[in-house]
Amino acid sequence: MALVFRARPAAYLLGMIAAALLWGAAVATAEPVQTLKQPAPLPPPSERFLKGVEAYDSGDFKQAFDIWLPLAQGGDLAAMRNVALLLRTGKGTDRDPARALWFYEEAGSKGFGLAQLNAAFMHLKGDGVPKNLEAAAFWFHAAALSGSPIAQYNLAVMYERGQGVEKDLPKALGWYALASRSGSRPALDRLAILVPSLEGPKAPKPADAAAQQVAPAPPAPDFELRGTDSQ
Repeated sequence: MALVFRARPAAYLLGMIAAALLWGAAVATAEPVQTLKQPAPLPPPSERFLKGVEAYDSGDFKQAFDIWLPLAQGGDLAAMRNVALLLRTGKGTDRDPARALWFYEEAGSKGFGLAQLNAAFMHLKGDGVPKNLEAAAFWFHAAALSGSPIAQYNLAVMYERGQGVEKDLPKALGWYALASRSGSRPALDRLAILVPSLEGPKAPKPADAAAQQVAPAPPAPDFELRGTDSQ
């Protein structure tokens, strides 16, 4: 089931990551918005929830929606995310992005990292709802704290660009470093581009030090859109 709830750093790049973290990129300061509390792990799926999974896998999206909706309304976080998916894509029910976002954010507010990531991408892309970069940064931050390397990478992109948050390269480097340690190759590649371009320490006097060489500014990063609906 593809859409339903269900790393190589080389030695020289390890030095880059260390430099990034030492360069004032402490994660403890990387809080653009309110932090959400993280709950206990999700309980095992119920038998009824699994019936919805079977219906979804068989292509009977309406039955899956009819099974999951009461569970979602009863507080089942996984069911909330799955109902949101069906509402967002219009499978088994009328497409309703605003209602889908509500379910994503409701599950996300209770600490469900995958739902936080979905909410972030809906706000980032304006997927049937008004584009809201500040809200995207909020939910990427929440999912990043949950340990999602995709969220950590995208939050770093927002800090690097100054989108939805104040531009802050040290924080961007810190989140890129965390994402790379979590296995994100785009984050590792971004560090390899950014770190060599950083300005080195200033020479004490022009007369007794060579002119400082700074690499050209790196190209703008891309958002990583993979994994928003994966398990």
